[in-house]
Amino acid sequence: MRISWEIALNEEYVEEACYYLSTLNVGRKEIASSFGLDENQVENAIKSYKEKIDSGSATFEEDAKEFWARSYKESSGDERITLVDDKGRYYHGWKSELESLSSEQIVELLVVNKQYSDKHPLSEFSKGETIIGYDPLVPLRNIRRTVQFLEELLERKEHVPGDK
Repeated sequence: MRISWEIALNEEYVEEACYYLSTLNVGRKEIASSFGLDENQVENAIKSYKEKIDSGSATFEEDAKEFWARSYKESSGDERITLVDDKGRYYHGWKSELESLSSEQIVELLVVNKQYSDKHPLSEFSKGETIIGYDPLVPLRNIRRTVQFLEELLERKEHVPGDK
């Protein structure tokens, strides 16, 4: 899985990415594979960026760490999905996080999200294909996709012996 971004990755971006991914316990081999580097290059990039932080020419930033974590997850095939809580507030989660939930927890999420998407005043309009250009129904369409994913996930879990 190669990370492919539109921007050109210069040396500092690579160093920053390698450093932050290493703090997230991503293996050197996985980092190397993502950036088309060898493990020695990854090790040198991590060391170089750590030296920059230690010398004060760079600072450790939680936002940057979160950015690289999110980018790595997405490049690994994990997908950020839209959910809604029982009060109708939108929030986001990762498919990998949902896959680790119990069947009961999945059912709870499924019920809340399905009720919201079915009772929404624009529900009927969100069932069709997306209109080219601006689409005010994107959040509702995302909830519908989440409901479909939760239904599929629950069905897979129900067919696995020993999972509850």
